[in-house]
Amino acid sequence: MNRILRWGTLFLSFAIAGNLGAQSSVLSLPAIQNPTGMTIQDLTSPETYETVKGDPINVKIHTLANGLKIYMSVNKDEPRIQTNIAVRAGSKHDPAETTGLAHYLEHMLFKGTNKIGALDWEQEKIYLEKISDLYERHRAEKDPEKRKGIYAQIDQLSSLAAELVAANEYDKMASALGAKGTNAYTWVEQTVYINDIPSNELERWMQLESERFRMCVLRLFHTELEAVYEEYNINQDRDFRKVSQAVNETLFPSHPYGTQTTIGKGEHLKNPSHVKIQEYFSKYYVPNNMAIVLSGDFDPDQVVKMAEKYFGDYITKSVEPFQYDEQPVMEKVVTKEVFGQEAAWMEMSWAFPGANTKEAMYLDLVRGILYNRQAGLIDLNILQQQKMLEARASTTKMEDYSIFKLYGKPREKQTLDDVQTLLLAELANVKAGNFDEDLIAAVVKDFKLSEIRNNESNNARAYFMTSAFILGIDWKDYVERYDEMAKITKDELVAFANRFFGDNYVAVFKRTGEDESVAKVEKPAITPISLNREEASEFTEAFLANQAESLAPTFLDYEALIQNQTLSSGIELDYIHNTSNPLFSMDLILDMGRNNDQYMALAIAYLPYLGTSKYSPEALQKEFFRLGLSFDVTTTSDRMYVSLSGLDESFAEGVALFEHILADVQGNQEALDNVVKDIM
Repeated sequence: MNRILRWGTLFLSFAIAGNLGAQSSVLSLPAIQNPTGMTIQDLTSPETYETVKGDPINVKIHTLANGLKIYMSVNKDEPRIQTNIAVRAGSKHDPAETTGLAHYLEHMLFKGTNKIGALDWEQEKIYLEKISDLYERHRAEKDPEKRKGIYAQIDQLSSLAAELVAANEYDKMASALGAKGTNAYTWVEQTVYINDIPSNELERWMQLESERFRMCVLRLFHTELEAVYEEYNINQDRDFRKVSQAVNETLFPSHPYGTQTTIGKGEHLKNPSHVKIQEYFSKYYVPNNMAIVLSGDFDPDQVVKMAEKYFGDYITKSVEPFQYDEQPVMEKVVTKEVFGQEAAWMEMSWAFPGANTKEAMYLDLVRGILYNRQAGLIDLNILQQQKMLEARASTTKMEDYSIFKLYGKPREKQTLDDVQTLLLAELANVKAGNFDEDLIAAVVKDFKLSEIRNNESNNARAYFMTSAFILGIDWKDYVERYDEMAKITKDELVAFANRFFGDNYVAVFKRTGEDESVAKVEKPAITPISLNREEASEFTEAFLANQAESLAPTFLDYEALIQNQTLSSGIELDYIHNTSNPLFSMDLILDMGRNNDQYMALAIAYLPYLGTSKYSPEALQKEFFRLGLSFDVTTTSDRMYVSLSGLDESFAEGVALFEHILADVQGNQEALDNVVKDIM
């Protein structure tokens, strides 16, 4: 059996305004065309950026004169750029009578403008304005038969308008850039548009996006509505969404977090309004409410010049701060039952102040004390002891409020009441201070370690910057949050837990069974539309003809990069030095897997519950966590990987512990029996 030991770097990947009139299906911005004749070289570089000393990803923030923010983190590891365009508007901003609007608008901003996708804009605009009027009549009409008649007219006009559209042009141009992961998402406070592009295509991407957000054209509207109907109906069968809705309705009875959902109400989806969508676009899609977020291989000075060229003439518009009433404080436990086809679980949720508060920082620390996937109270006292099939603590931080959640899934013959009792017992341990004093420092070290790992990914960097912008968190506070967290004492944390965690939560019991409350949206009669897939608009033809300069390839010298030697034991050692951050990863690779031994996967599931003659399983997890290390075993069909990773400073101690486990692991029949039962 050939064994190979490799160590080196560890890489992880993580998961504008204007007004054309109330009845128009088209909304555009005045005077935002690119400045005539202006080149990037003509524009002046910014003298200063907003930066934070000690920032591990060296974020530079620049704000254009119109209020558009640009967040930038340079990462030269590969010639690509993760791009996010973030809008501080989500489902909580939906009008109460037209919920689901923000999400639907997200879909429509892939449909083009009066340039992108337009073959005969003047004629198409006439059709779209008539369609908009018909949707308003459809909303106002109460007679079902008359509503069907109006929708038939919408359907007929939509077919005529579609003949004047070059389909999917945004996607075609994004693909031509070499973009990956082209997508968007909407949540309570944000709508974010995503692309991962080659670094040489940055200017063409800027050109495309500046045209895309210039106006909102509601073309191919009712066919896209059909897709949203399908998404809505699928979500009705997802138990986690039903549980989340039950939690939010209870914790936030008069706040949009609880009164409306991102997907929207079925009755509102059946009665869409072009007018309301355009009003929303006009109100929130303005430069002073948006940010361009970039992480990757680029020159920040050039980015600012490009942003000034392509977005500098977007018109600023006042955006009023979101207003809401303080939610009532819960004074007793509220119990809810949810039914669905998935396996049973239960969870408890508490409401807390929003993301930009000190309480939110305390919440993260409480979560880490309870659950950190290694040495938290839930990890050691529940999961390591095999008392529950699944258990965890989590936080959800939003702008106005945060949620702290305890979740558990029962083992066979265990009740949901048993799950609740076990979880509350661990929360009681936090309130009583029944945890090691040094666990706080270990949790903070683990947070910092996770951040270092995450920062290797452009996607994660962009997500962090986007979140700070959306939640209104100053980047300095974001960078220094773990240093501030490290100052929290055990007594302060215990006092916090006793102050905020009481019988002031909602307990949701998700049981397996039929949910008779599910109501799905019936799709209207829609005639299939024949799309123009071969024709192209003038904008797209010009865009595709203007090719970017090709990237110069870089060829790696693997013989120079990879060091080799043979250890005295005969094991071959291959290694690469990680110069990017203070992390290491070491894999012991065995050329055998599930195809060689059918018990291999079972053995790997069994290993986390075992100790050695020197350490109990719990003590091993504590020791790895204290050192900032992770130990893992995985298998494929033909190989097994025994891995150690973490902080460089703990490498020697980690290897010693690693070798001790491999040489001295002790079997435990009860643990094996429980693993088999849980699999079954």
